[in-house]
Amino acid sequence: MNTPVFTAHNIRLDNGMLTMPLDGRPESEIMEDRSILISTRRILDLVFPQNKEAFSIVDLGCLEGGYSVAFARMGFQTLGIEVRDINIQCCEFVKQNVNLPNLRFVQDNVMNIAKYGEFDAAFCCGLLYHLDKPKAFLEQLSRQTRKLLIVQTHFSIRANEKTRYTLSPLTQNEGLPGRWYGEFSMDATLEQRQNLRWASFHNNASFWIQREHLIALISDLGFGTVLEQFDHFVPDMKTKLENSYTDFLRGTFIGIRD
Repeated sequence: MNTPVFTAHNIRLDNGMLTMPLDGRPESEIMEDRSILISTRRILDLVFPQNKEAFSIVDLGCLEGGYSVAFARMGFQTLGIEVRDINIQCCEFVKQNVNLPNLRFVQDNVMNIAKYGEFDAAFCCGLLYHLDKPKAFLEQLSRQTRKLLIVQTHFSIRANEKTRYTLSPLTQNEGLPGRWYGEFSMDATLEQRQNLRWASFHNNASFWIQREHLIALISDLGFGTVLEQFDHFVPDMKTKLENSYTDFLRGTFIGIRD
């Protein structure tokens, strides 16, 4: 299989090869050193301190498979779900170049999560803010998640702050306040949507739930402990946190069942 083009996940394969050769870029761009992955490992170790081989995790919208590989290397029974042809090709290439029998990938819409049964943990990074029905998705995902939910996502805020994103005025969708974000033109072809690797696939606009209502939703879905995780903002946490709530509008939200 020819090496597909990777755009986001710089994965170290078993033979030492990187899926995105550095070419002068900093070492921090290697997947294993990514701050979000490091912080995710911490919460996984906290909730599942031993015998990870006995637990399962699903990586929703797994893109090119980088996080899935990391979870499988930790020992989890890992499933990555990805909808795009070109991204799933990257996942399959990675699968062929790592010795991880506990890792598998499927090409599917994440809304079909129920087809794959229940998981001890669910990892939803860079996906929720690409959906037009994020509440319905989280409701479905919560039914399939036995213990731990990790949602790394953009959100909206009540104030009309100037951000780097073009968002709609504050409105409601699925009974929750938030703002709409345009993903692609309504007349985009299937081929064009396939090539927009960091965008939604089915819906041309996505809904960013207002932050406090997203947190409350996770609680309402039966996760007795709800946290916001901040350690991926290091170094310079103060500045990054300030930008997170005014400019970048992104955070990590954790739900743990009692």
